[in-house]
Amino acid sequence: MKKLSLLIISIFIVFSIKAQTNATEKSLLWEISGNGLENPSYIFGTIHLIPEDDYFFTDLMKAKFSDCKTLVLEVDINMSLKEQIALAKKILLPNGKTIEDYMSVEQYKKYSDYILDSLKIKKSKYKQMNKIKPIFGSSIILSELLGKIKSYEQELNKIAKKNNMNIVGLETADYQIDILDKISIEKQVEMITDEDMYSKQPLKEYYKIIDTYKKQDLEMINKLFKEEKSMQEFENELLYDRNQNWIKIIEKLSKENPIFVAVGSAHLPGKKGVLNLLKEKGFNVRAVK
Repeated sequence: MKKLSLLIISIFIVFSIKAQTNATEKSLLWEISGNGLENPSYIFGTIHLIPEDDYFFTDLMKAKFSDCKTLVLEVDINMSLKEQIALAKKILLPNGKTIEDYMSVEQYKKYSDYILDSLKIKKSKYKQMNKIKPIFGSSIILSELLGKIKSYEQELNKIAKKNNMNIVGLETADYQIDILDKISIEKQVEMITDEDMYSKQPLKEYYKIIDTYKKQDLEMINKLFKEEKSMQEFENELLYDRNQNWIKIIEKLSKENPIFVAVGSAHLPGKKGVLNLLKEKGFNVRAVK
């Protein structure tokens, strides 16, 4: 249960680096100033799951973080047990079904052999995976493939607590699950039975993303994904509508005290990205290097 919030936010990695971008400056950290702000606030592009050895948060990033009074995440991951139990029910497949009910005999055998024999996932965990919606199961598979991992949201949350900062969510985990529920179970099954997953190098493309992220190159991240068509029909729900919803919250909070906003990196660039939307609201936005 304690890992439920990480599971929920981690699945958004599938989508949160697929935005169109006009970004030319290589930076994940951006300063927000002007428009009546007494002190600048900052916005940072995350990647929700990253191998432990690849995780980085520079001294400059730490310094700007410490200048802020509030940490703003996509979701406040400090959930009560009651909230976690309610969310756990929402990620279950409907009507007591298992993933086997949505696969052909051949599909299910190939999938189960991969999970149990190739990934060596314990049968107890496998049984749990079979009961949840495939998109959440894919997050568990990704975690198993990556080995030791870190989450920027979890790490920043720890520091914020240590610094006695306020922690705010731009939306609820319940809302995020509702977005994902717009993707049919059948479509989700297609995603986790893609031949690339069964290849000898299932993380080849993912590590390209990690390498590009470490270079803080939003433009190149977009290029890696511009031929990806599987989720185009959900871009508005997953990216642009959420960006619009966030702006009024960021504007309000930043005028109260300096905030540090940490959201998936693809939410930052592009005409419909958070950075440009803030500029349209009259804020000054510049890369911090």
